Parts: sequence; structure tokens; C-alpha cells
Amino acid sequence: MNNLIILQQLTEITTEEIAQALDAEVSLVKSWQNEEAMPTIAEFEALSGIFSSQLDAKGIEAQTANHPIHIRLSMDYLMNLGLTVSDWISLKWASEGEWQGDKLAVGFFDQGKLTRVAESSDEFVAAFAGYLILQTEGEFEPYIDEYDDDKVYDWRLLRMSENTYRDVTREFIATDLPEISYE
Repeated sequence: MNNLIILQQLTEITTEEIAQALDAEVSLVKSWQNEEAMPTIAEFEALSGIFSSQLDAKGIEAQTANHPIHIRLSMDYLMNLGLTVSDWISLKWASEGEWQGDKLAVGFFDQGKLTRVAESSDEFVAAFAGYLILQTEGEFEPYIDEYDDDKVYDWRLLRMSENTYRDVTREFIATDLPEISYE
């Protein structure tokens, strides 16, 4: 389960455009999307560059904030393994400009109730030491709070407004996790 199709949706890049940018066959790119084949490290790096530049351009078009220098997606995010701080900054930069003041955040849930939110890059680093694990061995990982008797929290990527949130996890990560809705 990789994030290639998710990134195509976020950046509005077609499979044909990816193949053209990589000087590859469309059938090869489709085989990556369908997980019938795995890109090489060099191909993952090239894909990272393509998607990073498109998210960067999307942010520049929509944002009024100062540009965060050196936006770059990680191969772990492309492979749907984890989010680095750089991925986090890239996704926030690309999406928040279109959200009329809403913010991308990570919400921590205990039995379906939102108990904590990491909204800024500093909060993201503090919560995850700069790396949010998405999946291992094909299974999504909960957040385990080692400082609170290894309490287990469910987590979701959220679009936060002043008083509400919307679960946008499926928009950013290839997953079949059930959506958590605001009550």
C-alpha cells in the first residue's frame, strides 16, 4: 500500500505526466500504483522530486505565508511507512492555503474522543520525535505514549477549524482506517 495515487490526487498529476517526467512507460507507473512492481531507489527519489515540486507549487499558488525552504517528501511517505517533519511541512504548505484558515493537525483519540492535537511543526516533533509511523508489516500503528504507562491512542490527520475538525486521513494516506467524525 503506497501513497502514489494519493499524491496524484493531491497534486493533480496524471499517470501519463509521471511517466513522461520519468521517461518511463505508462504501464510501469501503473504497475507501481497497483503494487505489482516496486520502484527502484532512484525511481523513488525521482518520484519524490516530482511530487515535492508540485506540492511546493501548489502551496506557492495558494499561500500568503513565507515559503518554507527545501520542501521535500520522503521515500517513507511515498511507501506509506511514515511521515517525517519534512513531509508534514510539505503537506501543510500545500493544503492549508486552500483551507481558508483551517490547519492540518494530528489528533489523538481515546475510545473515539479527541484528547490531544499536534498542529504546529514543533508539536509534531514533540509528539513523534519528528517521525510519525504510518504502518509496519502492512498494519497501521497506533500512537503509544511511553510517558503515560504506554497508553495506546488512535490517531488521525485532521483539518482543524476553530471549533470542529474533519478527518482527512484518507486524503493524505493510503488507508482503510475508519473515519472519525466530529460529534
